[in-house]
Amino acid sequence: MRRVIEELVEKRKRQQEKLKKNISELANFIGNRFFFKKRKGKIKRKFLEFNEALNELLTAQDREWDAYNNNHSTTVFKSLEWKIEKLQAEYSNVKTLLINFITLEASLQKLIDSIERKNLDKEAALKELKEIKDQLSVYQYSDFEQRFRGDEQEVKEKLRRYIPIFSEADDILDIGCGRGEFIELLLQEGKRAVGIDISESMLKRAEEKGIKGKKFAALEYLRHQENNSIGGIFSAQVIEHLAPEYLRDVVRESFRTLKQDGPIVLETINPLSLFALSNIYFLDVSHRKPLHPEYMRYLLESSGFSDVKIIYSGELNEEKLVEIAPNNPTAREFNINVDKLNKILFSSPVYAVSGKKIHGAPGFLSD
Repeated sequence: MRRVIEELVEKRKRQQEKLKKNISELANFIGNRFFFKKRKGKIKRKFLEFNEALNELLTAQDREWDAYNNNHSTTVFKSLEWKIEKLQAEYSNVKTLLINFITLEASLQKLIDSIERKNLDKEAALKELKEIKDQLSVYQYSDFEQRFRGDEQEVKEKLRRYIPIFSEADDILDIGCGRGEFIELLLQEGKRAVGIDISESMLKRAEEKGIKGKKFAALEYLRHQENNSIGGIFSAQVIEHLAPEYLRDVVRESFRTLKQDGPIVLETINPLSLFALSNIYFLDVSHRKPLHPEYMRYLLESSGFSDVKIIYSGELNEEKLVEIAPNNPTAREFNINVDKLNKILFSSPVYAVSGKKIHGAPGFLSD
């Protein structure tokens, strides 16, 4: 398409030059006639003005067509890009699904063999069947997350902003590591890191990239760790899945297990953004409760953490309402209201609460 447009533009330019030459010759021809000789200069100027006006009209038309073509091309390319990304996600899902089915097939074959030998342990068989069901349920969620959370590279770029917080830390724990994007970033920085997740299918995706995670729930893993043994703790898009009392225990156990000066970063969806609440939070039915940034600040401070900060990210610039030009008589009042609406509707969709375990620092230490 681009080549066709370029050829048309070149053809138009040649026609413009030809037109200009013809008009100039016509002006000279008329000007040389006896009746028009005295007005030759004026006639030539008028023809040149006519030529310029005609060229401006043609150029404006070209710009209009260019704008249409560019817009159409952009739409086409965006559509193609979206389809390619969707196909890549579907391929990854199918690959994981096949791996899961092979594993499940082997488990089911064991049960069939036991039934055929008539030496079936009923309780063990029920337990195994429940585990198979759980694996299928977890896969369905990982498929959902793959579809709506975004491409792995895109997620990595978003998580990169937290790397400087862990610049002085090592032996870092990623709670709910998923496909291992943040661990990849840490390993690139030469850090030692371990990831935990309850989703076997997610851990398999991480393992495909050489990242070995462990199947643990957050509290289960933390309670098995010694005091002051973890260099840093990170978690993204996990805490909104936890019950309030469970989350409190996770934060307190994090404080106990972190080394001195160890950082913690917990990222979640920002409920102060109505766009994020309606389009991201409520999209996932496994979310337990929206977490207000100031509640998370209080939770970390009351658990002993110091230097607690709220980090907002992911500006929704394209979605925000547009202000009107300042020369409009009602611009000031209108734009003030636009700013207020943008703050309510389109605040940053994601925030993270960060803190440090600092020995002897003031805080509302829990019992």
